[in-house]
Amino acid sequence: RSTLFPYTTLFRSNQRASSATDVNDIAVPDDGTVIEEGDVSVSVDKVERKNMDYQNYSVNVMPLVTYVNVTNDNYGNFFDSNGYTTSQNNLNFVGDFNLKPFGNFKINQNVYLKAYNATFNNIGFDMLTSGVKLDGGNFVFNAPNNADCYAINVVNSNNVKISHTTITYACAYDNAANYNYAIKAINSKNLIIDWNNIIATLPLKTVSWSNPGISADYVAGVAIQNCNNLNFKRNNLTITANRRVGSFPTLDAVMIADSNNVKVEDNRIYESDIITQDNQYSYIYGIDVYRCNNTIINNNTVNMNGNNSGGTYSGNGTGAAYCIQLTGSYTGVVVSNNTLTTKNKGPNLGIYSQNYNGDTYLTVYGNKINVTGKAGSDPWSLVSGMELQDTNAVVYSNKIFVNNIAPYAAGNYAFGISYAQSTPKYHYYNIHHNNVTVVNADYAVYLINSNFVSGFVRYNNLIATHGNNTNTGNNAVSAPSNVVVSNNTRWLDRKSVV
Repeated sequence: RSTLFPYTTLFRSNQRASSATDVNDIAVPDDGTVIEEGDVSVSVDKVERKNMDYQNYSVNVMPLVTYVNVTNDNYGNFFDSNGYTTSQNNLNFVGDFNLKPFGNFKINQNVYLKAYNATFNNIGFDMLTSGVKLDGGNFVFNAPNNADCYAINVVNSNNVKISHTTITYACAYDNAANYNYAIKAINSKNLIIDWNNIIATLPLKTVSWSNPGISADYVAGVAIQNCNNLNFKRNNLTITANRRVGSFPTLDAVMIADSNNVKVEDNRIYESDIITQDNQYSYIYGIDVYRCNNTIINNNTVNMNGNNSGGTYSGNGTGAAYCIQLTGSYTGVVVSNNTLTTKNKGPNLGIYSQNYNGDTYLTVYGNKINVTGKAGSDPWSLVSGMELQDTNAVVYSNKIFVNNIAPYAAGNYAFGISYAQSTPKYHYYNIHHNNVTVVNADYAVYLINSNFVSGFVRYNNLIATHGNNTNTGNNAVSAPSNVVVSNNTRWLDRKSVV
């Protein structure tokens, strides 16, 4: 599998030339530095076509962006002995850069950084001021023992953009009490992270719930907190767990906390656990979101645990390989048009959302979900396309296929759409026009029998199979009396799910 998008080759072909530009006798000279010419806008308020008498004709040439070249030999001209920028020039990094005593380069000037022709070996960037743009760069990190390590670290810096980088990050140590993130961002509004490739090999670590926000998780591909108006788009992540430490070994590909107006779109995320064995458990998450209002998670491809290992369902099932996890409180969250595939040998979900920590208002539509796992006889041994423990959930136009690989037993917790694990307060569901098939199960849709649950399940195509037996249509729904179940039918075109 390629770690690049097919259209990644367009990155450099769209870069502008750095030569002189003439626009209607306006000369833009090349002064010998690296130059990218500015945009040119032309406005014609009135054109007399007959005699070509152009009136009110103006040409606006935007300011040029100029760069100075930085190499491993001359970087001292632009950074002090502690790694802080001493120049207000935009910087074009060229060649190989190696680990420095000061750690990462510390960008505390409002500058642009270009690095298409540079490789950074165990040295990256700490972005410490607003308006910094990083374009390009090949970052190769081998995280040290007993130390926090970030390839790119954005702190208290608004309007930062990180684009077209490739980060290869490996950690060969447990580092149980240290942080290992390829990219970290905190307290930075209007952050854009797009068109990047992140290949990270990381340990599974125990979560410290006493720590706030992202600091609860010691390891992730990308970790972001308090970054309102975040755009995380068109990135390619390949995240692999290669070590285990602690009692609840956990790894996130992308973790986002306490950020409003978030867009997570058009990303490709592949996460695998190659260390956890059968009848062991681990907790891996593709997109993990906490307390983020007005969030759109759209048109992502998330593939979890393709080797189908890890997890156990004896007793209370343990383990997880969730494509998307959402934790309240939140409002205005939309999960749409994603392709979600996940496999393990224990409890497993394509989408998990819960209101235990506060009310949640969720819309889920247009997703293709394929889940494989082992269900058991208790609600913690749950395999489902989506487990929605929400205050209000609208679910429509999704295609869901769930394969329960445990032997069939009546009452096993295997479903396509569910609210199976009880959480506080009222729960309202509007579930309609979904195609759902579940193998080795009684129900395609299951909602806890509670007076606190209400809503509609209607106009869905539903089938639950076990051996030669099937429950279809309305018979494939288990819901309390406050839920209207009607006009559900049997779905015959199972192949179109996957």
